[in-house]
Amino acid sequence: MTSSLTSDAAGAPESTPEAPAAAAPGAALATSPEDRVPTPAKAAYALGGTTDIFGHWLYNTLANPVFNVYLGLTPTQVSTSLGVSRLIDAFTDPLFGWISDNTRSRWGRRRPYILIGSIIAGIGLPCLFMASPTWSSNQIYWFMIISACIYAPLISAYNMPYQSLGAELTPDYNERTSVLSWRAVVQKVSGMGLGAALWFATRDWWNDPATGQPNVARGAAYACAIAGVIMIISGIANFLFVKERYYEKAQKQARISVRQMISSTFSCRPYLVLLGTALVYAIPTALIGSLGFYVGTYHVFHGDMALSSEMGFWGGAAYAVCGVAGVPFAAGFAKRLGKPKALTITLLVGLVAFGSSWWLYTPEHPWLTVVQNGLNGFSATGLWVVLPSMCVDVVDYDELQSQQRREGAYSSMFSWVLKFGMSASMFIVGPLLDEVSGFDAKLGGNQTADTIFTMRLMFTGIPVVALLVALVLIQLYPLTRERMHQIRADLEARRGTV
Repeated sequence: MTSSLTSDAAGAPESTPEAPAAAAPGAALATSPEDRVPTPAKAAYALGGTTDIFGHWLYNTLANPVFNVYLGLTPTQVSTSLGVSRLIDAFTDPLFGWISDNTRSRWGRRRPYILIGSIIAGIGLPCLFMASPTWSSNQIYWFMIISACIYAPLISAYNMPYQSLGAELTPDYNERTSVLSWRAVVQKVSGMGLGAALWFATRDWWNDPATGQPNVARGAAYACAIAGVIMIISGIANFLFVKERYYEKAQKQARISVRQMISSTFSCRPYLVLLGTALVYAIPTALIGSLGFYVGTYHVFHGDMALSSEMGFWGGAAYAVCGVAGVPFAAGFAKRLGKPKALTITLLVGLVAFGSSWWLYTPEHPWLTVVQNGLNGFSATGLWVVLPSMCVDVVDYDELQSQQRREGAYSSMFSWVLKFGMSASMFIVGPLLDEVSGFDAKLGGNQTADTIFTMRLMFTGIPVVALLVALVLIQLYPLTRERMHQIRADLEARRGTV
């Protein structure tokens, strides 16, 4: 596949209907009725975002409180387990993206996997915390590694077809952002559940009846069981109410090999810019998820995990509320200014949000952590509304070059890069805590001043540097709104409307 930004694929047109005129520079064309995704389909697709959030992030949220603080594994052991599972996840994502692109069934390419994947992932989630405090550290460590590695392909079986489905719901530049805005709202509300899950897991309802001691692992398992039910419902809703717009065209195209899928996606220059931006954002995002727990618990709350989890609940609520509030801003900027400029604004807001953590994570005013979480939610929403919408545009660009619809390829390789970055972060965060900061869980709230300072510096500094790099990268992205309108006109002149 050529990576030229201006050349069109060769080949005679399949049909020549009247193509839409290219937009004037700076103009935002109104979405035509036939390009709009029906509201029930948008709602059902958005609900599927809960499985993405719970299946990937709920385990990460609860892993350190359960396996480090409660069950006694070291931060390095926990981060290694999470890193290994994410590394497997990163390689199973392309596999299921490739499988769904090449599937032909009476129910489509994506929907059968979404249904089955949501059921098995929902059932499997609470099983990840069924470790017993009576086991040895070695037994708990291997349980964590093995169970997390088994779960990774289960969530991939759902997530890659789900992400691919979102990339083919509409051909309209702005309606794509609207669909992903709906999903972002649901995901932010789901994110509130992540903070609530730790609060739920630390209640005295789960105390061991024999000893009266807390059993955070049991509480985490019950929290994940509730999340699992929601995941299953979301998969059923997508199977029943969301249709695959491009399936009729996809049935006629040739199947491709995994090697062809990888080589074609990594030869697409606009896509490489997005992958680089996603990678430099994913690494600090994964790091601050873990570092934030330790900075909040041991700097702000002096080792009081119960109080930290309660504030984490409110922080999660602020993240969700401000994240939802950020959706119309992100969508509005994308519609008025174009997606590259909207993403630039989002990254600038992220710099303010992450940089402010140095002052807002303070024991003198613990409630300021809630403010900082709200800022994070506002900025992250813009990124995860606009960036995936830009990736969908790349699928159109690729079709112009290859004459194939390969949503699964592009969705899966995007996910692969994200999870590779997360996996790298998880391998790094344990040694950063153990070796660089000198954190020792046995000291509880009596960590040294140097340890606290180093954790705070990493928590603030790493994401700020990463976002500066992302700001440079996104300026290289060439697919403006005007270019995308022209690409759609060229596609529809060649193969007709879909």
